[in-house]
Amino acid sequence: MVIRFNLRLRTVSLFTIGQGVPDVLGADVVFSKKMKITAYVDGEAQTQYVVYVPGSSFKGAWRTATSRIAKSYRFESCGEIDPERISKAHRKLGRACDVCMLFGQPGSPFEASKVWVGDFEPVGETPTDIIVRVSLDDKTQTAREGALYSMEHVLPGAEFLGEVRVFDEAKNLLPLLMLGLAELRTGVLGRRSLVDIRLEDNGLLNGLVGSEWLPLLEGLRKWLWEGVVET
Repeated sequence: MVIRFNLRLRTVSLFTIGQGVPDVLGADVVFSKKMKITAYVDGEAQTQYVVYVPGSSFKGAWRTATSRIAKSYRFESCGEIDPERISKAHRKLGRACDVCMLFGQPGSPFEASKVWVGDFEPVGETPTDIIVRVSLDDKTQTAREGALYSMEHVLPGAEFLGEVRVFDEAKNLLPLLMLGLAELRTGVLGRRSLVDIRLEDNGLLNGLVGSEWLPLLEGLRKWLWEGVVET
């Protein structure tokens, strides 16, 4: 059995998720894009590049948020990213930690991820803008002289929709997965951007978790930042 549901993202701040690869528009950091067929004219495909949120990037941020919140709710997290340190922490625990049970253990073919996250596609028009910024010195948090760079942003209020699949063997860890989602809504995604997240499951998950987790699900089905931050 595979549990399927959707997540809808809404940008709250200027949002960038991408690489430092300059494009023809002159931005030093460009938003992730992929080619999409928009129409067929005389049998020939017409294409354009559209912005999207890579599922792998969202999943990485989700894992980090889940690891951060796990122990506060009595779930286990090794808190490691290096494969050797993960294995050492798991040996001490006597089993794979709950976060690695969900998201997989790097370097181990036996602990594959039980969570699949698809790419998040834009909903409607998703305009971008290029803004010039000043690079900061990490130690002093002051501007570096002459260190200007440009970054392509999606504007606040844009939405993206993506699918998540959770394999049945991880069903008992759905509460932890949802806690990670709630934590991610108050953190950052991409390049220090704030993004709201809404669960769209038509009530499916209600029958898969204990009653004590139902308020969490209801909260995730509503926008967190609506009416709080202007978009």
